[in-house]
Amino acid sequence: MPGSRTCTRALVDHSLKRQGACRDTQGELLTTQGRVGQRDSQMSNLLAIKMPVKMIALSLLVLALNAFGQELPSSPHGCTEGSCYPATGNLLIGRAVNLTATSTCGLNGPEQFCIVSYLQDPEKCFECDSRRPYDPYYHRNSHRIENVIYLTDLNGNENFWKSVNGKEDVSIRLNLEAEFHFTHLIMKFKTFRPAALIIERSADFGRTWRPYRYFAKNCTRTFPGIPANGLHRINDVICEERYSDIEPSKDGEVIFKVLDPAIPVEDPYSLDIQELLRITNLRINFTKLNTLGDDLLDRRSDVLQKYYYAVNELVVRGSCFCYGHASECAPVPGVNTHETGMIHGRCVCKHNTEGLNCERCKDFHNDSPWRPAETEDPHTCRECNCNGHTNQCHFDMAVYLATGYTSGGVCDNCLHNTMGRNCEMCKPYYYQDPNRDIRDPRVCVACDCDPVGSLEGGVCDSHTDLGKGMITGQCRCKENVKGKRCDDCKAGYYGLSERNPLGCQPCNCDPRGIIQMDAPCDQISGDCFCKRYVTGRYCNQCLPEYWGLSHDLGGCRPCECDFGGAFNNRCMMDNGQCDCRRHFIGRQCSEVQPGYFCAPLDYYKYEAEEAAGRSPTDPSLPGQVRPQAADDCIQQLSNQARRHRRHRRISSLQQSQAALRRIRQLQQTPDVTTVHREHAPSHIATWTGPGFARVKDGAGLVFTIDNIPYAMEYEVIIRYEPESTEDWEAVVSITSVELPSSLRCGNLLPTEQLYTETLLHSNRYILMSRPFCFEPSNRYVVAIRFQRHGVGYRHLTAFILIDSLVLIPKYTELPGFHGSDPDSEQHRKDMVRYMCLDSFMITPMPKLAEMCTKLICGISANIHDGALRCDCDPQGSISGECEKVGGQCRCKANVIGRWCDQCAPGTYGFGMNGCYACDCHPEGSFSHQCDPVTGQCSCRQGATGRQCSDCQPGQWGFPSCSPCQCNGHADLCDPRTGECRGCRDNTAGHFCERCVEGFYGNPVLGSGDHCHPCPCPGNPGSNHFNGYSCQTDHTFGQIICNCKPGYTGPRCDQCAPGYYGNPEQPGGLCLRCKCNDNIDPQDPRSCDPRTGQCLRCLYHTDGPSCSRCEKGYFGNALVRDCRRCTCVTAGTMESACSEGQCVCDPYSGACPCRESVVGNNCDQCAPNHWNYGQPDGCQPCNCDQRHSEGDRCNMVRKSESI
Repeated sequence: MPGSRTCTRALVDHSLKRQGACRDTQGELLTTQGRVGQRDSQMSNLLAIKMPVKMIALSLLVLALNAFGQELPSSPHGCTEGSCYPATGNLLIGRAVNLTATSTCGLNGPEQFCIVSYLQDPEKCFECDSRRPYDPYYHRNSHRIENVIYLTDLNGNENFWKSVNGKEDVSIRLNLEAEFHFTHLIMKFKTFRPAALIIERSADFGRTWRPYRYFAKNCTRTFPGIPANGLHRINDVICEERYSDIEPSKDGEVIFKVLDPAIPVEDPYSLDIQELLRITNLRINFTKLNTLGDDLLDRRSDVLQKYYYAVNELVVRGSCFCYGHASECAPVPGVNTHETGMIHGRCVCKHNTEGLNCERCKDFHNDSPWRPAETEDPHTCRECNCNGHTNQCHFDMAVYLATGYTSGGVCDNCLHNTMGRNCEMCKPYYYQDPNRDIRDPRVCVACDCDPVGSLEGGVCDSHTDLGKGMITGQCRCKENVKGKRCDDCKAGYYGLSERNPLGCQPCNCDPRGIIQMDAPCDQISGDCFCKRYVTGRYCNQCLPEYWGLSHDLGGCRPCECDFGGAFNNRCMMDNGQCDCRRHFIGRQCSEVQPGYFCAPLDYYKYEAEEAAGRSPTDPSLPGQVRPQAADDCIQQLSNQARRHRRHRRISSLQQSQAALRRIRQLQQTPDVTTVHREHAPSHIATWTGPGFARVKDGAGLVFTIDNIPYAMEYEVIIRYEPESTEDWEAVVSITSVELPSSLRCGNLLPTEQLYTETLLHSNRYILMSRPFCFEPSNRYVVAIRFQRHGVGYRHLTAFILIDSLVLIPKYTELPGFHGSDPDSEQHRKDMVRYMCLDSFMITPMPKLAEMCTKLICGISANIHDGALRCDCDPQGSISGECEKVGGQCRCKANVIGRWCDQCAPGTYGFGMNGCYACDCHPEGSFSHQCDPVTGQCSCRQGATGRQCSDCQPGQWGFPSCSPCQCNGHADLCDPRTGECRGCRDNTAGHFCERCVEGFYGNPVLGSGDHCHPCPCPGNPGSNHFNGYSCQTDHTFGQIICNCKPGYTGPRCDQCAPGYYGNPEQPGGLCLRCKCNDNIDPQDPRSCDPRTGQCLRCLYHTDGPSCSRCEKGYFGNALVRDCRRCTCVTAGTMESACSEGQCVCDPYSGACPCRESVVGNNCDQCAPNHWNYGQPDGCQPCNCDQRHSEGDRCNMVRKSESI
C-alpha cells in the first residue's frame, strides 16, 4: 500500500515526527480503503454465511491496511448510511499506570550513568533518582517508565526511561483494560539500541504469550533456530538484524509493523490476521546490551555506567475497534482517566448494535445477522417481526439461510395462543381465523373436532398451507378417517369406530381386482367392487378359466389353454399354468416336450409294400373276378402260327411265335411286386416308404390294422400312381375281427363293409366316400381289389402303383371341434380356411401354416392323450429330437423312415455312420438295389462280388472276362490286371513265367521244364546256401552261382579276398578279416583264408590284426596315423638304433635317451650338463662357484659358462 510504504520511509529517516508523519498520505490510504471495501462488497454472500468470524477478519484487515492513518475512513454521511470508525492513536496515552518495567534506575536511591554520545561535552555523566515521579521543575532526574509516553515535557525538555546499569534481561509491559487492535510500534533510544530484544503479545490478559518478532545484532548466535531470512508469510516469526547495530549511539529507532505491506495477504478472512492484530497485553523483552567491549575486561561500576537501556519515546499505535458501528469510544467501566488523546476501549454503538466492541445486535433486533458496517451499507440490525405477540427474539443462522438471507429472527415466548418463528401460527388445538388479521389478539380460535375420528384430543390445522396439505380448522384425523371434523372413513376403509385406534378398518381390497372408484368397498359392509373377471369379497381371485390378477381393465386374463395340449381350460391363478397332457409343456400346454411330437393327420399310414399281395383269383379279395384277356390272344396267335406254317410264311410265323413267348412271359410275371424308388435330392419324392406295390389288373392287397389309438370315425385314403392314362377302380372291404366294444363304434356289426371307388388317372389319391369307425384293441382287415375301370376283362400288361393306405381321423368329433361353442366353431373354420386337411392328402406334404400346426397338435393330443415319443433310432438319427408335427427324425446319410431306422433304396449297412450306397455295377447286376444288410447286389451270370463288378474266380478283365494265364502255376489272378496271384512251384512273374531267386529252369507251360534249386553249394533255405541266385552257362553246360558278399567260386564254396573261414562244410561261414582296414581287401594274400591272420599290413602297421605301428614308427594304427620316429642318433641309446634308424615308443614317439640327455628326440643335455654326443651321455658342468656366474655351461664347450 503506497501510504504505508511512505510512512515507513519517513519513520526510518527520522525526518517526520510521531503522529503527523503519515497525514500527507491519508488520501492514498482512503483510496486503498475504498478498494478493500469494493472487494468486501463482492464477497457479501460468502461473508453472510461465514459470520461472525469472517466479517471480523475483514474488519481487522481494514484496520491493518490503514495502520498509519490517524483517522479511519467513514461514510460521507457518517454513521447514518454507512460505516464509521473511532480515531486511532497511541495506546500508551492515559495508561501510564498500566505501563511497567522490570528494571528502572534510581528506584532505591541516586545512581550515576554516562551517555556515550556526550563524551565530547563537558557534562557527560548524570544522576538518576526515580524515587519520585518526573517533574519538569523539581525532579527532572527521575527516569521512570511513564517518561516514554511523551518525547518531551511541557517545557520542551526531553525525558526518558532508563534501566539499571549493566542489567541485560529487562522487559517493558503494557496491560490494556480491554481488547484492542495493535498495528505498529516505534521505539526511540537515548543511547545504544539493544543488541537483542523480543516483542511479545497476549490476547488473554497475560495468561499466555506469543512472540511477534525477534531483533538481534547476530540472529544466528543470539536466537538459534529462529529464521533470519526475511518474511515469507504474513504471520511468520523471524529474527531481524537491521535495528540492533551499535550505531547510531543516539536516537536509534526500532520499528515493528504487525502487517508488513510487502507481504501480500492471500486470505483476508484468515484467523491468522485476527490473531496478529488482537492484543490485551504487549511486552518488550531486552535480552542483550550493545557494548564497546570494555565490559568484558572490567566489570567495575564506572565501566558499566555507560551500558544500559534508555528509551526516549515509545509509540504503541492502535485503536478501540467497533466494526464500523461507532465513531467514538468511551472509557471502559472502572477506567476514570480522561487524558487528552487517550484511546478508550468501549465503543459508543450505532446501527442497533451493542457490546464492548459493538459485536452483537441489540435485543429484539435479531432479524438479520450481525455484520461489520461497510462504506455504503451500515448493516443495521433489523427489528424482529413477531406480529405484535411478543417483544423477545433471537437470531438463527439456519433460518436465515433457509429464507435466502432474508430473515433470521426467531420470536420467543409468543402470546395469544400463537407460535412460530414470527408468532405467525396458532398453537395446537387452535386455528387461525381467516377473517382476522394475524396481529389481532383473537386471531387463533379453538378447534371443533369429532372425538371418534380425530387424533390427540381434537387438534386441527392452525392455518392454510396447500403445499403442506394444511387447511385452516381441518381436524387432525385418525389414519383411516377424513372430513373437516374427522367424521368419515377414507376411501378404502369402512366401519368408523371409537375403539379403533386407526378410526376405520381397511377394505383390504386387492387394488388389482377392484374398479377404480372413490370408494373401493361398501362403507358399511366392506364388500369390494370387483372388475369383470375378478371375484371374492376382497376382489383377490380370478374367475374360473382366468388368471394373472393385475391392474388391467378386466382384472384377469383368460387362461387360453390349448384345447388339445391341456385337459381343460382351467389354469393356476398365480402363473396361468394349464394342466398339461403327457409331454406337453408351456404355460398354455401348447409346446411339445423335446423328444416328443404331434402325430400328423396321416400318421396312421400303412405302406402298400408291406401289405400282403393277392392274386386275382384269391377268395379274400372283394368283388368279382374278371376273365383274363390273354387266353383269347393265345388261341388267336396259335391259329395264325398254324396258317403261317402251312403257307410257309417264315417272317410272319416268327412274329407270331415271338408274341406267344411274350404273352407266356407276362403270364409268369408276379401279380404284386415291390418297386423301390431311390430318393434323388434334385427330385421331389411323391411317395412314402421305400416305393410302391405294383399291382396287376385284377390283383389286390390285404392290409392289417391293429394300432388304432382312439375310438372314432376315420376317413380312408388310398394313395397311388398310375402307369397309363386309364382310370382304375378299387373294390374295398373293411372287416373287424371282434365285436366293437366302445360306445362310439358299438352300432356297427363285424360284417364286411364294401366300397367301390374310382381311381382317376389324373389324381394321386382317392378319399373314400364314407368314413369307417375304428376302435382300439380291435383288429381290422382291409382287402382291396384293383382293376381297370369300365372294362370287362383283365389285361396281363396293365399295372397300377399303390403307395399306401391312410386313415385320417374325423376331427369334427373331437373336443375343441365338436359343439356349437365359439372356440369349436372357430377351430372348424380355421381347418377349412387354412386347408389343413388338404395338406395331408398328397405326397409330399406342403409346408403347414402355423395355425394348422397348432390345430393338428390339438387333434393329436386328444387322440393320444398327449404327445408321442420320437423314438429316433440312435444309430440312424443325428439326435433324439424330431419334427414337432409328424415326428420325422433327422436322419443320417442314406437313412430313411420316420424313426431313421432303415436304409434308403439303393443303400445298405445300417449303422452309426448311416448307410452306404450299393453302387451295383450296371452291367454286372440286375438292378441298383442290394441286400440291406450285406450290400450284396443281385449279379448277372458270370459276374460276382458285392457290387457284381468282378469276374468269377480264375478270370479277369470285367466285364469282358478272360481266363487267367498263369502257366499252370496259379489258379487266380488280379481281376483288373490279370496278374497271377499265389504262383506255385517256385515260380514268379506276371504270368508265373520265371523262377524265384535261388532257383533256375524254364517254368513256361509246354517247355517240359520246371524250377530247380541252385547248388551254391547247398539248396536254398539250408544253412549251406551262400548265393543269391544262379544261372546256366549254356556254353559249358554248368550252373554259375551269384554269391553273397565274402564268398566266391562257381558254387560259392570259397572265401573271397579279405575274408576267411571254411565254407565247404555245412554251416561254415566266411567272415571279414579283422585287420582294422589296414590291408588291401582285393589282395588274396592279405590275410590267411583259413585262420584270418593278417599277413600284409599296410600304412606301416604290424601285428596279427595290423593294430600297432611297426618298429621305427609311432602313432595310432587304427586310424592309419603311424609316423617315422625322429630320434637324434647322437643322444639316443646305441641299442635302440641300427643303420641310422632308431626305435621309439610306438604310441608316444618318445626316444630312449643316453645318460643326462633329455628331449622327446634326445636332442639336448639335461640342465647343468655338457659334452652332448658322447657314448656315455652328457657330463655335469661342475662350474667353480667362485669364478662362475652360475651352474650352467655350454652344452658343447664347457669353458663357455653362462
